Amino acid sequence: MIIYFADRKMDILGQASTNLLNGITIKEDKKTEEIDVGVATFECRITYSKKTREIAEQLTEAGNYILRSNKDEKEFYTIINTEIDTKERDIYIYAEDAGMDLLNEILKSSDGDGVQRTCTEHVESAIYDSGFEIGINESEDSVKKFLEFDEQTASERILDIMKNFECEVSYSFDIDRLAVTNKYINIYKKRGKDTGIQLREGREIDGISIKKSVENLATALLCTGSEDASGVKISLQDYKYDDGDFYVEGHYLKSRKALARWSRYVNPDEPNKIDNAGHIVQTFTYDTVDQKELCEQAIKELKKKCDIERNYEIEITHLPEDIKIGDIVNVVDEAGGLYLQSRLLKLEISIVDGTQTATLGDYLIRESGISEKVEQLTNQFKNLSENQTLYTWFAYADDSFGNGISLEPEGKEYLGTCVNQSVKTPDITKPEIYKWTKIKGESATLLMIDSSQGLAFKNNAVSTILSVIIYHGSIQITNISKLKEVFGDNAYIQWKWKRTNEESYGIISSNDSRLINDGFSFKVSPDDVDVNVTFTCELIV
Repeated sequence: MIIYFADRKMDILGQASTNLLNGITIKEDKKTEEIDVGVATFECRITYSKKTREIAEQLTEAGNYILRSNKDEKEFYTIINTEIDTKERDIYIYAEDAGMDLLNEILKSSDGDGVQRTCTEHVESAIYDSGFEIGINESEDSVKKFLEFDEQTASERILDIMKNFECEVSYSFDIDRLAVTNKYINIYKKRGKDTGIQLREGREIDGISIKKSVENLATALLCTGSEDASGVKISLQDYKYDDGDFYVEGHYLKSRKALARWSRYVNPDEPNKIDNAGHIVQTFTYDTVDQKELCEQAIKELKKKCDIERNYEIEITHLPEDIKIGDIVNVVDEAGGLYLQSRLLKLEISIVDGTQTATLGDYLIRESGISEKVEQLTNQFKNLSENQTLYTWFAYADDSFGNGISLEPEGKEYLGTCVNQSVKTPDITKPEIYKWTKIKGESATLLMIDSSQGLAFKNNAVSTILSVIIYHGSIQITNISKLKEVFGDNAYIQWKWKRTNEESYGIISSNDSRLINDGFSFKVSPDDVDVNVTFTCELIV
């Protein structure tokens, strides 16, 4: 990973990297994306020497910009805070992608002008003269609302607007040759998609932490809306609603099932008990003058609050590349009886540590721990073979964006790979799902490892064959005879391995019984991965 530092005029000042032998080194890093806030953050700690301290401080000046490049990711952040530790000789950096343009801009309070506006119109007002523009826009122009705001930052106001219109937000940038050409605010009805992808304990998942809380629990809501034409805030008084569980009583929306489980009265024969009471009550306010809309929104809110909140924090060994924040995935932990369809609400990634941590939520769970929808998924999962074959797709293109994508290498400069696919035949209708690497030229050589069960394993949940494919220019090499023809008689494949807590790799003997096809294939069994293990191989010429 390389990060570039730029001043406020976007002049590049220097760089830091995770793997540069000389210069400024990144020793810690963490990128965080979270649905609730929309803003992506990047934290890192860089080291300096006596010789490089002055330049390191210049690069990391608060207010400077960071352009982050990791594989195909290109991101833009504003440095918000820095801390210099002279004892450890390092500098901590905290940066956000919304930048000072929105984080520091204070917008005045507004009691409105009586005009209803669309989500787009409210956002355009909030980002006026900030340099941002609306990019993706899934909001409905037919929905207009009159909103009042307290004094707040532009980024806070955008989140308020999203909440009122039940939308979600993200920030993105067009970057051309280390220069930001466009800054976008993207408005979604709901970020992400249902991927259908499975994450399994012992394969893609290293560990699961389940957090449960009743801190925000309520069995009833005291509901109020906005002021009507007479200047009086509306409520649910005289509104009729009862679906057997949720019902309106006076100003309140209540839940019978939640009361039965969570009533404040511990003893059924408790003295001074009021009939049909014992509710845990919280307030709920929504910006509307329509009782029906107020009731509908209150039901959504009470459904979130009337039972235990559960968040699943997952340590991931291998996250499929096409999974993004907001996507829905299927989590399987058969040992713990967990079969969960859930949404990716938060994602933390560290390139230095090689870790990925996801927080999942927005799921439906019965008391048994498995919802009806998830129970259906359970049956589907159990019908799948434990050793389901996964494939790596290969394709060719004219550039790093996948233009001119083809299954034939002739005349193509880039090789694309897409791992962990359930079908063998590559799909070339979506070039964006491939990772593109330039291969044209006689000196360009690329070694790829394919696996029938993905590339990350733990414990004994693996039985797979790792296969080597070498690309030299437009030549594909999959056997020893072709290898020697291209690189000479002394060329061979050398496999290595190491445990996660070890610093160096051990060489696997060429006589090892697990090596087949003259080293172009390596058979991995449960006995090989009783702990976290990394296998790699090299072309020796």
